[in-house]
Amino acid sequence: MGTFWTNETLRSQKSHGGKPVEICSRVAFWFQEFDSKGLLDVFLAPMKSRSFWLFGAIAFLALLILASSLSAAVPAKKIRLAYSAFAYANPPFWIAQDLKLFEKYGLDSELVYVSGARPIQAMLGGSIDVSQVGGAATVSAAAQGADVVILGTIFTRLNFAVHASPQIKQISDLKGKTLVTGTVGGNTYFAALLFLSRFNWVPNRDVNLIGLGGSPEVLGALTQGRFPAGVLTAPTTHMATRMGFREIFDLASLDFPFPTLSVVSTRKYSDSNPDVILNVLRATSEAIHLYKTRPEVALPVIAKYMRVPKDDPALLQAQETFAKHLNLSLTPSLDGIKFILDFLAEQRPALKGKNPADFVNVSFLRKLEDEGFFRKLSGSQ
Repeated sequence: MGTFWTNETLRSQKSHGGKPVEICSRVAFWFQEFDSKGLLDVFLAPMKSRSFWLFGAIAFLALLILASSLSAAVPAKKIRLAYSAFAYANPPFWIAQDLKLFEKYGLDSELVYVSGARPIQAMLGGSIDVSQVGGAATVSAAAQGADVVILGTIFTRLNFAVHASPQIKQISDLKGKTLVTGTVGGNTYFAALLFLSRFNWVPNRDVNLIGLGGSPEVLGALTQGRFPAGVLTAPTTHMATRMGFREIFDLASLDFPFPTLSVVSTRKYSDSNPDVILNVLRATSEAIHLYKTRPEVALPVIAKYMRVPKDDPALLQAQETFAKHLNLSLTPSLDGIKFILDFLAEQRPALKGKNPADFVNVSFLRKLEDEGFFRKLSGSQ
């Protein structure tokens, strides 16, 4: 018995993370040795006296300490995460990283910036595990056979607006002219398509569509007088209004479901690391909750990533615009995926009739729903 808790043993326990099986086997060995020396009766003697309860309390406390040490010894799971844009609409991964929500859920996370649709390639290549990326890019890649899947959707609305120069007095004035958008195939481009469809206009026949880049590039083109109207997102929309480019149509008002920003991984990684995916989704949802309810905590994080002062009015303007559209339960939009597939099918007819559900995996969200995670987070038991 005297050789059980040696310094060498303690070092071994620490270096191996306090493995429960090893500890239990040593405890069993100690107990057998204890009994063989006739000490068991002495050990049980307190049970015959009032001191038994004190002894029991001490033993119970020791077990609690042991359990705590075992839990603390479990190493965090390393994960490489990416976000695809420096935009006010992209706060969840930033908040989860800087406010240590990933760490809270047992993840040792590394968060990096990978622009545009490149996170898709990074995940396929294995350098990134999970990304916060546009749903349109994900569906497009998956439709071409890429092993990527939407696990949850952060934004299920196209949070864009069409702004026009003073020469456009009403929406009908835009017919026969040019509408500038973001990159072709990106969220802004799909917003433009949805806008045109509301007036039964055919792209590049009734209204020309030109893709430039992000909202800053679109606004730059408007201020240079190159185009009469463009599709923008907050806070660029506020800047456009101040510069005289008034809003002529708010796409968010359509309440049209769309996988604007999603949590995405490869099927291979998500199938092999289900607990990691569950914890990423937990941290992302809690980050959304903080952005909605605790702007005083969340907005300084946004300011850091957007490289603006903490008192920049754009922070609160964006929060007021986007928070109400953030999707706490992360439920994907199948109608939005169908909209993307219908567009892609114009160039690739084989995609017609594809099932939008094939592009998502909601099993992880169902598990969180079943365990009551979202109800507890929102405070509605």
